[in-house]
Amino acid sequence: MNIFCSVSLNEIQKDFFKKKIDDNFFFLEDSREKSFENFMNCEICFGNPEVDWVKKSKNLKWIQLESVGFEKYTKIKIPGLKISNLRGFFSIPVAETALAGILSLKRGIYRLSSLKDKKKWLGSRIRPTLNLLNGSNVLILGAGSIGSKIKTLLEKFNCKILMYDKFKNDADLININDLDIHLPDVDILIGCLPENDETRQLLDNYRINLLKKSSIIVNVGRGSLIDEKTLIKNIKSEKLAGAFLDVTDKEPISDDSPLWSIPNIILSQHSGGGYESEVNDKILFFKENLSRYKNKILPKNIVL
Repeated sequence: MNIFCSVSLNEIQKDFFKKKIDDNFFFLEDSREKSFENFMNCEICFGNPEVDWVKKSKNLKWIQLESVGFEKYTKIKIPGLKISNLRGFFSIPVAETALAGILSLKRGIYRLSSLKDKKKWLGSRIRPTLNLLNGSNVLILGAGSIGSKIKTLLEKFNCKILMYDKFKNDADLININDLDIHLPDVDILIGCLPENDETRQLLDNYRINLLKKSSIIVNVGRGSLIDEKTLIKNIKSEKLAGAFLDVTDKEPISDDSPLWSIPNIILSQHSGGGYESEVNDKILFFKENLSRYKNKILPKNIVL
C-alpha cells in the first residue's frame, strides 16, 4: 500500500520515518504538482492534507492527522474514508504549559523577566504584589485528556477544582447555567475545549464580566472560545488580573494587535503542545495505528 506523508519533516525526521515505516511512501515534494500526483496514488495519509486534495482522491481510505483538531474535515463525506486524530497526545505538554503560564502570572515572573532586560531591580517592591497558586479556586472548561491532566497538576497545589463539560457526564458542571453561577468565585479560569458551535465565544462579554478583578484566564484550547475585545478591555481597565493565551482567535496575530503590548497578557504562540521529540512520537503513534489498520483493526482515535 502507498502512504503519503503530508507532515513537513527535516532530514533527520525523514530518516526516522524511513526506519519505522516499511511500506512504500512519499514525502512532500518541492513541487506542489508532484506532491499532488503522489497523494492521488495513496491509500493512507499521515498528516493534515489539503481538504481539496482529499475531496479529489479516489484511493484514500485512512488519514492519520498530526493534530487533535479535525474541524476542517467535518464536511468531507467520502464513503469508506476513516480519519483519526491525536486525542490525548498533547495532554502532558499542554498541561505543563498551562501551569507555567499560571505561575508566571501569579508569581510575577513575566514582570521580573522584563526588568532583567531593563537591568532594573525592584525586588522588595514587587514582593507584596505577588499571589499564590496554592488554594486557588479553579474552573476548567473541558473535561477531556488535557483538562484532566491540568487538574492532576493543580491538585498538588491544593486547588479547589471544578470541571465544566456539557458533553461529559462525569464533569462537575454540565449545565451552562451552573457554569454562570460559579464564575464569580473563580480565581483561575482555564479553557481547553475543542472548537464547535457550543464553544465558540462561550466566554463572551457577559461571562467575562462575571469574573472578579483578581481572576486570571488561561486558554490552551481554541482561540474562538474567548471574546478577545472584552478580554483586552477588562485587563486594560484592571477588571481582570491577566491572561495566559496559548491560542488566539487569529494566528498569527496582527502587528497592531493590542495583545502584543499588554504586559499581563502572556502569549505562548500556540507552542503549548511542543517538545523535543514531538514529531518522532507522532511517527511512532502512526506506526502503531498503521499496524492496526493493516491487521484490519480500527485505528485508535477515529473521529470521522
